[in-house]
Amino acid sequence: MLVVYKVIKYLEGRAKTSFSLDMVDHNEAKRVLTPLLSVGDHWRTAALESICDNCELTFSHSRRAVEVKIPAWHADFSCPQLCKSSLGKRVVVSAVLWRDMCDGVFCDVISTMQDETVSFPSANTLVVYLDKTTEEESGGSAATSQEKVVDFARSLLRLAPAVTNIIVNFSYVSDRVSEYARLYNTLVSELYQGGVTSLEVYSELDGPPLLLSLRDTLGLTSITHGPRVSCAPFAKLAYLNTDTLKVLSIKAETQDNWLLLIYGDTETPAVYSSLITLTLDIVYTPYDTSWTAIEEAEPFPALSTLALVDGYPFDDDLLFRGNGMTLQNLQIPFGAIARNILGRFGVLRRSGVTQMRSVRVSGIFDEDDAFMSENANVPIRQQVHRIMEAVTSLSLLSDVVGHPLFKSIKAAPKTSSLRHLEYTDEIPTLGGIISVVAALPSLVILTCQVQRVGSTITNIPVDERPRRLREKHYPLSDNFRVLRILHATEVPAEEIAYAAMLLAVLCPNLVQVDLPPGMRNMFGREIAWAMINDPFKPYSESISRLIYREVKN
Repeated sequence: MLVVYKVIKYLEGRAKTSFSLDMVDHNEAKRVLTPLLSVGDHWRTAALESICDNCELTFSHSRRAVEVKIPAWHADFSCPQLCKSSLGKRVVVSAVLWRDMCDGVFCDVISTMQDETVSFPSANTLVVYLDKTTEEESGGSAATSQEKVVDFARSLLRLAPAVTNIIVNFSYVSDRVSEYARLYNTLVSELYQGGVTSLEVYSELDGPPLLLSLRDTLGLTSITHGPRVSCAPFAKLAYLNTDTLKVLSIKAETQDNWLLLIYGDTETPAVYSSLITLTLDIVYTPYDTSWTAIEEAEPFPALSTLALVDGYPFDDDLLFRGNGMTLQNLQIPFGAIARNILGRFGVLRRSGVTQMRSVRVSGIFDEDDAFMSENANVPIRQQVHRIMEAVTSLSLLSDVVGHPLFKSIKAAPKTSSLRHLEYTDEIPTLGGIISVVAALPSLVILTCQVQRVGSTITNIPVDERPRRLREKHYPLSDNFRVLRILHATEVPAEEIAYAAMLLAVLCPNLVQVDLPPGMRNMFGREIAWAMINDPFKPYSESISRLIYREVKN
């Protein structure tokens, strides 16, 4: 249909990096799409309602792809051009299977999917959501349901023959756990095919382990499994793909799962020679010193990115052995784990044997945290300073209010190489931002929250502030270019604008300010007024460079 072509061209032409059109909201969809159509009123209305009923489109400039979301219970497509478009890289099918089977709609869905006009030849990602429902709504036996789900899975693969990434999300409420476990296993097995290189499985299944068929599964480069899915088959699947696997995200609940990941069914530790990204979400268990073979293992020689969600079951230096020095990006929780790993990292860095570039520490943090209190010989300030000297990007994401880390940041060594700092615990004052920028001469981007203006600014008479601060601090930093304020507690837009203008006066290369939601218009008015009035008028050229926008929630 012509309408689909025009929708795609419209999405491509958007100035923003990405644009989402929610086709569930009919009124909004019509408002946005109506001006695009030159067809008659009758055909325009019919076309719009067809799209509204059937699809949800998202276009991304960065991926050059249209994401098509299709509710499987209403798959009467009227848009074959969209289906066959080379832009359709990701197909999302949401199927309330049990409810559909009750009223016979499911058979109509399968028939519609066999229509030759419905296909996604360029799709590389297939996402299947099996919605939550009750067993009473299924209207039939689990065996009958299983047979229909297999048919559905086969039809999906025929629609998208080039798929290399399979994502399955299974959600349900039922007392017949074992029957639905078999159903789920069948679905995943049917979706998996030889050309697939990436497999992601999420489920609320809390019963028998997921038993993946391991035949024809060699060649996987990415494996992800979510909470409440048994880890064991995924650990075994990873073990079978040690040569090709590049991305592994896995949740482990027992030490046996880890033994499967490292050993499989052998006595020789595996080497994941191609693995570059590892995400571990585990139920922490103490390191078992009886694993003597692991003490000598070097399982991740090419690892570049490690994300630890909760705990870590191995000896602290397992990741830093041999060629493990390739690790560049580290995400860890606050606590003893962070203290031990960062302490080890600091020693290695001083020896020049690690390439770490980015560290992200998150979670609950306060003065009683083990990260601070259990290592008196290396206080928190010294640990933070070691990181700042070693990496170019540091994120400190705290869930509690307090400023011990902020004090460490302000006293950073002049040898800091930090270019990007993200700090989500509130910086006490806007004046504190000036202190941070002054303390980090290499800093390019600062992402933060603030509480109030603060005495650093307010103790100087209003008419003299730009001149006196410039005389004292200019240039505050030649490298600082972007200020991102995620949230400002009790700080109005006028004061945010005032502080941004002061920073523009002090930092010759500051060009961008990202603002909390709702502040952009007032910020702009303040900027416009200040550039033609004292005391900022002499610095209007510096201020006029600022690009300001709102940060999305």
